[in-house]
This record gives sequence, C-alpha cells and structure tokens, in this order.
Amino acid sequence: MEVLIMTEENINAFYPIKMQKLARTHWTPVEIALKASKFLTEDGRNKVLDLGSGSGKFCLVAALSCSAKIVGVERRENLVQLSRKISKNLALENLNFIHADLIDMDFSLYDSFYFFNSFEELINSHDKLDKDQELDEKAHQEYVLLLREKFDQAPAGSRVVTYCGECSEIPGSYRLVKSESKGKLNYWEKRI
Repeated sequence: MEVLIMTEENINAFYPIKMQKLARTHWTPVEIALKASKFLTEDGRNKVLDLGSGSGKFCLVAALSCSAKIVGVERRENLVQLSRKISKNLALENLNFIHADLIDMDFSLYDSFYFFNSFEELINSHDKLDKDQELDEKAHQEYVLLLREKFDQAPAGSRVVTYCGECSEIPGSYRLVKSESKGKLNYWEKRI
C-alpha cells in the first residue's frame, strides 16, 4: 500500500467537493488532528471516541497515524455512511463509526475523547451544518451539562482534547495540561 502523506489537500481529496468546501469551518485540520491523537493515545491509551465526528476527518487522520482503536459517533446518518465508505476504501481496521447521539454512548468503554465543539450549531447560525437545524439555546445548554456529567463520570486518567470551544463541558475534575493554537486547542486529563 502506498504511504499517504497527510496534508489538508490529500486528506480532503477523499471527500466529495461539497464536503471539501465545508472542511475549513467544520472539519478538524490535519495538523490539529495529529497533535490531538498523539496526546489522546499516549501512555497506553488505546480507545479514542470522537464526539460528533461529522465527516470523520479527525478519526481518519488519527487512525492513519496510530494503532489505537478510533471510534466516531455522529447523529447524521449520511455523514456516518460517508465516513464508513472512506474507512473501508482505506482498509482501516482500527476505525469505526457509529450512528447515534453522543449522549447515548457509554463513555466507560473509552480512555480518551476528542470534542470539536459539536453543539455550536445549536446557537450560532454561521456554524449550522444543516440548513433546517433550528437554533436552540436550551438544547445547547442541556447537551453541555449532559456531556459534562459524562466526562465527570469517566475514570481518573481519562483524557479529553477540545478544539474551538469555550470548554464549558469540561468539569472541575479535569486539569488543563496544555493549550495551543491561541487557546483553541486544549488538552485535559482527569485528576480524580
């Protein structure tokens, strides 16, 4: 198999033109995905859950760059199907996509989590992926609180990487390990 050089252009080429046009706003940049997946899989961590995986770009880059089990959960079935098709074409056995709401996932099955501000489209009309998605501040707050509870219930040592968000879903039981990209990329680890 030919070695894939992971650049934005090379990775985005796996997606239809329509998805490529959304990449800059909605999908994780390759450089960020490489940094995040490295932190999430250090020290024997081998089960990463991408919360709201969208097109699956973070998962794809992570699966290509490490041997850990990478799982993306996404509520939009069309994006799950696209992600599965790309993964199958690349024969990535350490990558899986689940069609579900991330709140319904069992976080105890994973030791690391990636979160690229999946709830922003509920409160920001510029970040809407679906034109028919209504803005809903109440739903946004409910999701943030539910995700915060799930993170708080994860075992000590669990890691989270957040990208482009206010980090309000991160409970006080986590410590900020480091921050990069002008505060957009944050690395967290659960203390207790």
